[in-house]
Amino acid sequence: MLESQLLSKAIDENAFQQLYLYNIDSDDFPTLEKVYAFIRDYVKDNGQAPDPRTVAAEFTEFDYMPSVSDTFKFLCTRLKAQTAKLQAFELLQNQAGSKFSELPGDKFITWLKEETARIEALTASTFSLGTNYAANGNERREWYDEAKTARESIYIPTPYATLTEDLAGGFETGDFILLMAFTNRGKSWIASHIGLTAWENRFPVLHYSPELSKKQQSLRLDTLMGKFDNVKLRRGLLDNEEAYFRYLEAFSPEVAEFQGAYVIKTMEDLPGGLTLEAIEADLQTFPDTKMVIIDGFNLMIHGKGKGLRDAMTSTSRRLRQLFGRYGVAGLVVHQTPGAAEKEGAKQDDEGNRIVKPPKLTDYSETIAVIQDAATVLTFDAADGIGKISIEKCRKPNVGKVVELSVNFNLGYVRETDVTDLF
Repeated sequence: MLESQLLSKAIDENAFQQLYLYNIDSDDFPTLEKVYAFIRDYVKDNGQAPDPRTVAAEFTEFDYMPSVSDTFKFLCTRLKAQTAKLQAFELLQNQAGSKFSELPGDKFITWLKEETARIEALTASTFSLGTNYAANGNERREWYDEAKTARESIYIPTPYATLTEDLAGGFETGDFILLMAFTNRGKSWIASHIGLTAWENRFPVLHYSPELSKKQQSLRLDTLMGKFDNVKLRRGLLDNEEAYFRYLEAFSPEVAEFQGAYVIKTMEDLPGGLTLEAIEADLQTFPDTKMVIIDGFNLMIHGKGKGLRDAMTSTSRRLRQLFGRYGVAGLVVHQTPGAAEKEGAKQDDEGNRIVKPPKLTDYSETIAVIQDAATVLTFDAADGIGKISIEKCRKPNVGKVVELSVNFNLGYVRETDVTDLF
């Protein structure tokens, strides 16, 4: 009955294209698949729906129902729900039993999850008609008014005033931000500083640090925030340990409730590796998150069955969608190849290495991370001098460089025009 209702309405209103908007196809018509195909082909060949008498004469199983009052959205959503139920029944009835016997428990759970996700994707009826720019003046006025009142909840400041100003207020929630640097130049420290500043401004953070242990990443934040010697902190040899103990008293469930969470995840917490599915699950678990830091794009699990470059491209595109869908600023840290550093290496008159952030073209593995990011920052440091270069942003500030004084071990990372305290 439901199949006949939808096809009858499409014929009556000459609106077969409405079915495409709701992702309806032949798989959604288990009893009237041939009728659907006939109407689809007729519309394609003739530019309009066939006469209902023609269809009824061709297919005795088609029960024409004139003047269906239900909306296309209602009918298509119900039809998709019916398809999902039928496919789920087929999965459980005909496939799950044999797979349960063949696969070990963890592999079976993974298979079942993948299959249900596939059914969910195939039977989704979500769609978008787009935005009619010619008619949405009132909506754009609402956007402007919301921006005036919600700016502080949308833009996350950076740790460096000049960079925040050059980025027109900082990192916008929903954006993909890329931070690139040569190996062992301090990019993880810069990422941690960015995360800490976000958290101090009451933007909850989800920080993935696959290269470090939970202890190491936590102590780095202590060094940046409390200025405790990181080497001595890790070895339990602080000269000012009483000050450290007093500092730690400020971290409690009550503070977390007021300030927001700063959740650290390392490989200890990711037995299956850092995957897109794990990140999305965490975003659902911590829905207040406003910044996600992925410290090591190349350390993610990029999927199987295709080349690494293609897999990384797919991961980058899906990350961009994930950040937008959950309204979080996503900071992705990526390593620049050593060959680019050797080619650009220069020394001053005294033989010191000249600090020179990588260029936009110095990416590794895949260009997708460059294309997908709304903002690209590159970083370099040597001998207490650091530089952040804006290589891509929405403002006309590409090429601007923020100069820093850095002593990572003591937690000092600041613009050079600020009086140094070390």
